[in-house]
Amino acid sequence: MEEKKTVQYKRTLRGSVGAGMSALMGGSGRRYYILEHRDASKYHKAGESQKIIIDQIELGRSHDCQVRFDETFETVSRRHAAIIRDGERWKLVQLSTTNTTFLNGRAIDTEWYLQNGDEIQLAVGGPRLGFIVPEGNQSLVKSIKMTERLELFRKQALAPYKRAITALSILLILAVSGLTTWNILQKKDFDQQIAEAKEALTSIQGKNAELDSLLAAAKKEQARQDSLIKVYKGQKQQVRIVDRSNEVSKLLSKVENDVYFMIAKVYITNGSEKQEVPNYGWVGTGFLTTDGKFITAKHCVEGWKYKLPTDNDDALTLLFLATNMPGCKIVADITAVSKSRRLHFTSEQFIMDHSAEKKHYIDGENYIVEASAGHTDWAYVNTSEKGSIVIDRKLATQLPIGADLHLLGFPLGMGAVDTPSLSPLYGSCKTSQAGLENGIIRISARNYESGNSGGPVFYMQNGKLKAIGIVSYSVSTTTHGGITSISNIR
Repeated sequence: MEEKKTVQYKRTLRGSVGAGMSALMGGSGRRYYILEHRDASKYHKAGESQKIIIDQIELGRSHDCQVRFDETFETVSRRHAAIIRDGERWKLVQLSTTNTTFLNGRAIDTEWYLQNGDEIQLAVGGPRLGFIVPEGNQSLVKSIKMTERLELFRKQALAPYKRAITALSILLILAVSGLTTWNILQKKDFDQQIAEAKEALTSIQGKNAELDSLLAAAKKEQARQDSLIKVYKGQKQQVRIVDRSNEVSKLLSKVENDVYFMIAKVYITNGSEKQEVPNYGWVGTGFLTTDGKFITAKHCVEGWKYKLPTDNDDALTLLFLATNMPGCKIVADITAVSKSRRLHFTSEQFIMDHSAEKKHYIDGENYIVEASAGHTDWAYVNTSEKGSIVIDRKLATQLPIGADLHLLGFPLGMGAVDTPSLSPLYGSCKTSQAGLENGIIRISARNYESGNSGGPVFYMQNGKLKAIGIVSYSVSTTTHGGITSISNIR
């Protein structure tokens, strides 16, 4: 046991979540230690080894403690002691004001540095733990398998904040409930919803009964959404049968090879390593133009800004943390497949308009980024490939009311089951007003489904098919929606 080191202890996000993120990414040179449980308890067996990968942990009977003991240990305080990193070393910090902590049999009243082989005991007759530092490279966090690191991150970095993050996640889910994968509803007062979420979060912190009620409300809402989705998926796909003898269908057949089925997977990265966000991604449509642009909707590239993973708390938590953790960011890997080509991009390669995005602060420091479907819902990459689809920016601004518009895409992934025979499906709609409204082509008589998002919208003029827009959003339970005008792309 070494000399006492006194520095006022304060639990911080950087010491728990921040350190956890660094460990999750296999931070260069980052080391861990092991706590060996020498007495059996409800949560740990005698002889069990617990790897600690973060910079701050607390020991006690509270559910917020990363090393927790049950109520049978009456002399263990709810927050009894802490172990924190100090440079390349660790120190034991006394937190309890009523029960003693022993280090190698000696009572401590403030803080002491720890050495390999030390024994920690919480109170007289309380549970004992061995402090062990593995030797050599085995002490490096990167020596732990990624799946185990992720599990340790969940249990240790999130433990002190789990209830608050869960409450926040649920509130955000409820705030945007109804935003299914690519069926963007009419924009509501998001600022007001977030303000209500903040107020609700403040009121429930520390109040288990209210949190339980909110959890029940979230489950009820999710059950309702699941029920709607089942009905939605069970409905007969409404795809207009096209007579291949007519002029439009012949023109569409000439460009369908340049309409792509898109699959996106999401990762968090610190620049050197990346970790896939579990069970989270989406599909959509994109297209290749004569000037080498691969175009799609922005929400097909940065989908996390439009749709929260309502059925995946781990994914939502990781997305929220990656947004707010310095040095970390979210990236989507996108594979685009057509009959004749396979392209691969990352979301960072796309040129997009971020001017309409909003940061919604939750607690003055942490926030979520919200983007809305509209005139900024476009994204493109300049490629070395040349497609057959012609875009007409001027025409896109001058469409008359009631004009017939034609689409190609992959509704619900249909048409993309077998790559060799991959074939986009036809859809249609009509302009519901002349010209543009805030860069949007308003449409009605919508005859296409989710999955077409990002796909090309055509208008036939003087016997030629021109791409004038990008499928953006639909208004739930109606045939109305919006097409992002191709004129927005510069």
